[in-house]
Amino acid sequence: MTSPKGLPFDSVGETGWTVFDDGVAYPVAVLLDSALRNNSAAMRQYCERLGVSVAPHGKTTMAPALFRRQLDDGAWGITAATAWQAKTMRELGVDRVLIANEVVVPAEIEWLSRATDEGFEVYCYVDSLAGVEIMNETLERLAPGEPLRILLEAGIVGGRTGVRTVEEGLTVAEAVAASPCLELCGVSGFEGILSAADGPPAPRVDAFLTQMVELVRKIAAEGWFHSSEVLVTAGGSAYFDQVAARLTAVDIDQPTRVVLRSGCYLTHDDGGYARSSPMGDNPRIEGPERLMPAIEIWGAVLSRPEPTRALVGLGKRDTGPEALLPLAKKVRRRGSDTVESIEPVRVTAMNDQHAYLDLDPSDPLAVGDLIGFGISHPCTTFDKWRTMVIVDDDYVVREVIDTYF
Repeated sequence: MTSPKGLPFDSVGETGWTVFDDGVAYPVAVLLDSALRNNSAAMRQYCERLGVSVAPHGKTTMAPALFRRQLDDGAWGITAATAWQAKTMRELGVDRVLIANEVVVPAEIEWLSRATDEGFEVYCYVDSLAGVEIMNETLERLAPGEPLRILLEAGIVGGRTGVRTVEEGLTVAEAVAASPCLELCGVSGFEGILSAADGPPAPRVDAFLTQMVELVRKIAAEGWFHSSEVLVTAGGSAYFDQVAARLTAVDIDQPTRVVLRSGCYLTHDDGGYARSSPMGDNPRIEGPERLMPAIEIWGAVLSRPEPTRALVGLGKRDTGPEALLPLAKKVRRRGSDTVESIEPVRVTAMNDQHAYLDLDPSDPLAVGDLIGFGISHPCTTFDKWRTMVIVDDDYVVREVIDTYF
């Protein structure tokens, strides 16, 4: 009997077995330990060099074992997308969480307040007077011992949440500063919503970050930041170099911490972030830090029904289909004990449990061969797996990890 997604029940928690041993069912998701270590060290070195912090977006992995690696490597905290994720992270031992979202449900606000009173350091966003009003109404009933830490979110016209103008931001910031239940701790934003489909994103990213800097300066001039240090935070996994360069230019008469929230750097990928990351295939930073793809999904060739077509047991249930489709890049041929690198081949289509590969008729790929795929956008691959394995470069399992989606 095997566990969900192919891990042998008897081997879970043990080491010394490989993902190619008898008893392993496919597909199976693996994380390469050497790449994880490289990527974690690269982000730590980059942040130290630029004098910024990182609170990686934990929704990418929701894996406490990976949170621990990031925190041990100097992460300032972990970012959540929802109050539920923040609660889960706290239960998993994370002491500082930044919720990169508005919280407007009274029950969630009550939990945040109780957790704050119990010493949990948690931040959340606000972008409207209505949001401030809901928080005040909820917290005034509770008479909390500590104010709720708030970041004002700046947004992009036509995009997601966040105030659209500096003037709107100042109005909301003033309301937060006037509340005895809230503490305005900084300004946040997310530039990753800007798409290359609308033209080159770099100048639009800089324009948005410039607006954030202006908002920080004007709030500081009004004396509305009441925290011991002002947080200025942005930075997905594609433009964190621009974020670090622009937000470190904030010059106010209060201690300031720039926090990047990149979530995908730890595993990187063989798709969108390989192309767009400042430390990816086309690096934009001057330093030596480079990221390596750490996540692979292995599946078996099920059929070669036509000379130019192979079907592999891997599908939408195993990796997210909304970004670039998986990239076949390694093979372990039936009867062989070695893993070979192959000329990369992008999957052309996926069903729930099948991936389509279009091949040259002379390609030796055969039924029963095992294919190692790189993926694009780790977020929507991790959430397909309850259990994953960390392996060394020989695919010997070093650690079994759980996810909490």
